[in-house]
Amino acid sequence: MDPNTSLEIDFTENVFGTQRDESGNNKHTYHPEFRIAYSDNYYGPQESKIANLSKSARIQLVKNEATVNPPLYYFLGSLTYQLFTNGSLFTRVYAVRFISLIFFLATIFLSYQFAKIVFEKSQILQIALPTLVAFKPMLIFSSTGVLPDSLTNLLFTAVLLLSLKVLKIGFKLRYGVILGLLVVLGTLTRQQFLISFFIIAFPIFYLIFKNYSHIKLYFSFLISIVTFSSLFLINRFGTSIPIISNFRLHELTLSDLRFSSQIGFDPIIWSFKHTLAQTLPWYWGVYKWLSLTLPPVTYQIINRLLAIGLIGVLLKLIDIFRNQKKSQDIRLILFLIYSSIVYFLILIIWDYFFYLKYGYHFGIQGRYFFPLVVFHIAILVIGIWQVFELVFKKYARYGLSIVLFLMVLFNDISLFYVAASYYDTSSFNRFIIQASQYKPEIFKGTILVFILSSTILLQAILFFKLTKTFLKTDLAEEKIR
Repeated sequence: MDPNTSLEIDFTENVFGTQRDESGNNKHTYHPEFRIAYSDNYYGPQESKIANLSKSARIQLVKNEATVNPPLYYFLGSLTYQLFTNGSLFTRVYAVRFISLIFFLATIFLSYQFAKIVFEKSQILQIALPTLVAFKPMLIFSSTGVLPDSLTNLLFTAVLLLSLKVLKIGFKLRYGVILGLLVVLGTLTRQQFLISFFIIAFPIFYLIFKNYSHIKLYFSFLISIVTFSSLFLINRFGTSIPIISNFRLHELTLSDLRFSSQIGFDPIIWSFKHTLAQTLPWYWGVYKWLSLTLPPVTYQIINRLLAIGLIGVLLKLIDIFRNQKKSQDIRLILFLIYSSIVYFLILIIWDYFFYLKYGYHFGIQGRYFFPLVVFHIAILVIGIWQVFELVFKKYARYGLSIVLFLMVLFNDISLFYVAASYYDTSSFNRFIIQASQYKPEIFKGTILVFILSSTILLQAILFFKLTKTFLKTDLAEEKIR
């Protein structure tokens, strides 16, 4: 294969210990204790050499290592990258990370718009949902790097939001046009975005069954969006459409299918067990090239909150059926659950076909599920609030405020835990010196102290305002829809 990694990146990887060996591992993989060498000032031992590499080192390709993804995120990132083309590698990388940060903030904004639909009558829950999304540490970690994840999550959240509006309000032409555009843009960002077709199908088929007179209109829309997207992708990628090349269904042979019938459901069962044992913890935090996880007690607390949430959702569904509440309640909750299950099953099926072809599992990382993070957190909020209302009654709001505080605390502890794996945290001064190295000038020394102090202060102000809002809200008005 033709080389796609520059000399500049190759040299920097060597300094940072991230060069991959023949097994695809680097010095950090399976060795969370590994740290690079640091100096006693704000500049790393090799920082000047990296910063002063010639521009020819940026275009001189020396090896094949870069991950091949669709181009949209990289095109948008390049717009900012070009503004700092004369800067060091550190400046250019942080310029692109700033774009990722904007996408992440936009995702939080959409999660608030989403919360206003799902929790139409509850101001408390409208605040709780985006707060939990904003302070999910693994989401922050994966959404502020030079990865397509941030844009994928944003576009998928937009699809979910519009699908929810179609389900609640009904089909409108502008929704159809925007959904079609989002699917095209999303597929140009990440391969698995075509899963969104199955998400969009739910409100469309619901409207069909609700009103048969519009069946031609809805089917026309569904067929149009599939056809338009397919033609666009084929025109853009030819026969190498990312989602198809990754699934490699066209390469499955009769012997593969025979092998499939012989092994039965073992790979699928393995995938489910693997998801519970590994992917679920990774969903909440795995760092340093999958080598660093948080202390077990954090996952124990999270698992208990998840159990409470699932019990609460079940109780909520029972309550809806028992009291014969409006059908809008049940269809919104079922849409959240349906989308989450379908997304999960499609990834499992993809991993299964990968296993048939290569004889080993590709593996599913927790961050692969972040496109539906807003749905996941919404389900959790519905369940936890339902249990808190039953158990704590008028004090339910205090229980929810504690959950929000725990999420903020979980975020801070997680990021500190990750930072401690890279830098010496035995003293604050030593930490600042090491954390300043291999960074743009704007993130060194006193400025870094100011950023950290401002972050803690803003979090304190945020939580104070959240608590004040929760105390003022009339509990009688705080009912889910």
